[in-house]
Amino acid sequence: MIFSFSLGAWHPVVRPEPEPARRTMPRAAWCAGFIALATAAPLAPGRTQGPRPNARDAASASVDSARSGTALDSLVALAIAVNPTIHAAAARAKAAQLRVGPAGARPDPMLMVGIQNFPIAKPGFSDFMTMKMVGISQTFPYPGKLSLETRAAVDEVTASRAAIDAARLDVTARVKDAYYDLAFADRALDIVRRNQTVLTNLAAVSQAQYSTGSGTQADVLRARTETANLGDAASELAEKRRAALAQLNALLDRPTNTSVDAPSIPARIVKAAVADSASEVHFASDALGARAADSPMLPLDSLQALAVANNPMVQEHIAQIAAQRSRIEIARKAHLPDISVSLEYGQRQGFTDMVTAIISIPVPLQKGRKQDADVAASEAELAMLEAQHHEMVNALDADIATELSDVERARTELALAKRAILPQAQATLASAMASYQVGRLDFAAVMDAQAGVFNTETAYYHSLTEFAKHLAELERTVGTGVLR
Repeated sequence: MIFSFSLGAWHPVVRPEPEPARRTMPRAAWCAGFIALATAAPLAPGRTQGPRPNARDAASASVDSARSGTALDSLVALAIAVNPTIHAAAARAKAAQLRVGPAGARPDPMLMVGIQNFPIAKPGFSDFMTMKMVGISQTFPYPGKLSLETRAAVDEVTASRAAIDAARLDVTARVKDAYYDLAFADRALDIVRRNQTVLTNLAAVSQAQYSTGSGTQADVLRARTETANLGDAASELAEKRRAALAQLNALLDRPTNTSVDAPSIPARIVKAAVADSASEVHFASDALGARAADSPMLPLDSLQALAVANNPMVQEHIAQIAAQRSRIEIARKAHLPDISVSLEYGQRQGFTDMVTAIISIPVPLQKGRKQDADVAASEAELAMLEAQHHEMVNALDADIATELSDVERARTELALAKRAILPQAQATLASAMASYQVGRLDFAAVMDAQAGVFNTETAYYHSLTEFAKHLAELERTVGTGVLR
């Protein structure tokens, strides 16, 4: 039996059975064991091909998936609690909050103590104009100035708090990214180990065939070469795992080599990525390149609207614009007089004491050169911030469209793999083994078919990992959940 495929569905097509085996029975027995071993990998965490799992297996898979989600949530919570970047953002917000009170306070009063009209030719206090003086003065800003200063400071607090939210979202996305890389490395290493077992058996069989004269030395060398290549792949994956673990532990503010137990992509992410079975996979149309149907993602326009309302960087920028508008109002009031009032008491020796009261008002003789220029400069800064905000929203819309496209591309890759590529690769291997068993196909074709299964399975989990990572990045950009 071999499998044929069309975009609508793949189905078995029965063809005449091959001729009776012309080779020894040990090869037939080995072929059967090889096929079982080579096609034993599940399609996704907690999912298997072939017969449905029993209740105990299903319950175990469900528990494992739930634990993976709980483990990731725990790591995210830990990162938010201990990450230095978030602590730095929180400290900046605290500093901004502490500046609100001083911004709306009047200037401190001035205390004056001194001697007035002290004679130089005949020092002393006998002159009627000489007196000992003590006084106090206070400046009162023009009404409305202090309230505007307070409003600008409050807007800065709003901006700094939005920066905390941005830091939290960024750290969360980076934790998920490193965790998913770790999960992929573990899963890919499992596939490598299983294929190493298969290729080791292949090498042994090819050696036995060569020893009896029914095989070639090229078959032996090919099997050994493919086995060595798997060692190289395993080494690369192991190093990538170490790098991902180091990145994750850095975000968690703990030693580089701290272990993470059994990382895996949570079940809710897997469910959003691909259907449980090939029969549940559908496409938006029969056209080549059509997306997978039944997307769990919100529409693009909804995501863009959510981002404008929830993205903390956008909210931070809006608060900065509001603060700048307050600064413009402050600059427009700068020419209005701040009134200074002083009261002085003078004590004269042998004469009547004196009291002096003074009111001081600044005269803005250079208003055009100073205050008006400050207003124009503040308005120019506001125009800059508004243009930057417009650019930010445009860039945000483009980023969301790109990230949504990345998510949908990964979904489509998984749908194609689930519905066609994986079954076809496994069917190709089974057909190659059946043909090899009766002498209709050479050893190299079997090796190629096995490599196809290995590469297809690895690509499947890579697409699943990319889906999870792009989803996390999209959530960071939007600032909230993105699934329906």
